[in-house]
Amino acid sequence: MNDLVFIPARAGSKGIKNKNLVRINDKPLILHTIDFIKNFPKLMWFVSTNGKKIFDISKKSGFKFKYLRPNKLSNSKSRVCDAVFDAHNWLEKNHNLKFKNIILLQPTSPIRKKKDFLKAYKLFKKKKLKSLASVTIMREFPEECVEIKSNNKWNFLKKKKDKNSSGRQNFSKNFFFIDGSFYIIDYNFLKKHKKFVVENQTFFYKLKSRWPIDIDQLDDLKVASVLMKK
Repeated sequence: MNDLVFIPARAGSKGIKNKNLVRINDKPLILHTIDFIKNFPKLMWFVSTNGKKIFDISKKSGFKFKYLRPNKLSNSKSRVCDAVFDAHNWLEKNHNLKFKNIILLQPTSPIRKKKDFLKAYKLFKKKKLKSLASVTIMREFPEECVEIKSNNKWNFLKKKKDKNSSGRQNFSKNFFFIDGSFYIIDYNFLKKHKKFVVENQTFFYKLKSRWPIDIDQLDDLKVASVLMKK
């Protein structure tokens, strides 16, 4: 048993048409994640897609398997964990391969640092964790976020502890955003819980970045393009 890097890249998307094929800084979005993981040649990587163009790009980049994700697992409501289970079963059946851990790298979060990923991966192994996810400190203070329930009813997501203070330095800094840069999870743990983040069981690896990117809209592409040039 070893570890498998799983790259989910279904064809089609709602916010941006053919999102995984959109070019950022002169190459398709999917290729940024493939090129990233190729920095770690000891890790086997696997692209799960139902799209021929994405498959062809992956194949030219070194993808070794003749696998296409079933269409029933490729719609907007499909869960990534189900795609992982299907791919794992296929690899076991067709190549006699089994994996202890799954490393999830989403193409929509292309801004990753090699040192962060490697440090988190080593930490996962050393501490014998079952689940790990990267997080970034929230830019928006929860005490300044509101939920509007109707025209005249709303509430703060989190109330200030000190009602007499309005300074931002007094706001809580213990709030983080699960940014999607990477997840690492024990395969059996994933089968049991059917999700990558489990409350009070997933270990959070804190990134220093202040600009997490999860590409969903055109503005996200523009921001990612600028940040990736730095």
